[in-house]
Amino acid sequence: MSSNLPGAQTAECTIRFERDLYHRLVSTVQTRFPIKTFGYLLAEPGSSHPVDFIVFERNVRNDDEWKPRFESYGRYFVEHHDAGFVASAQESLRMQQEIWQRGLAEVGVFHSHQRHPANFSRIDYELHRTRFDRLWHLIVSMRNPRYPRLRAFSVAEEGVRELPVDVSQREVAW
Repeated sequence: MSSNLPGAQTAECTIRFERDLYHRLVSTVQTRFPIKTFGYLLAEPGSSHPVDFIVFERNVRNDDEWKPRFESYGRYFVEHHDAGFVASAQESLRMQQEIWQRGLAEVGVFHSHQRHPANFSRIDYELHRTRFDRLWHLIVSMRNPRYPRLRAFSVAEEGVRELPVDVSQREVAW
């Protein structure tokens, strides 16, 4: 499958991070732990390689609108109120406006798993497909917070494929 859309799901896509961005992302997730982290990876228009990211602060997963949906996925979501993330419409709009003001575009979405490996689950797939149909997905496993594990996935109606992640070894001068 192929597409000319930045960030679109392509089997040939390698997710490339500059080392500084990669370390800043991992450090942000580690600092926020055990709070679940959710956000967008951002790139210059026309590029699929992230240059920055943005993190959502407020999780409305336990609001009346979303809690039953998460709990319908099973006992795990009943017992772990911190499993899952949904951003509010207000924060989503504010973040979108900030992305546009910065002249960037979303190419990926990311979230952390506090207790599980960086596997793409059924609920990840269903929520991703309904909301992020043109973005790849990065999962940061905090199962062992000292050694986070990152995996990227192409997500399409046809299924999910793992994408290689390449971290540049060169320093970026600011």
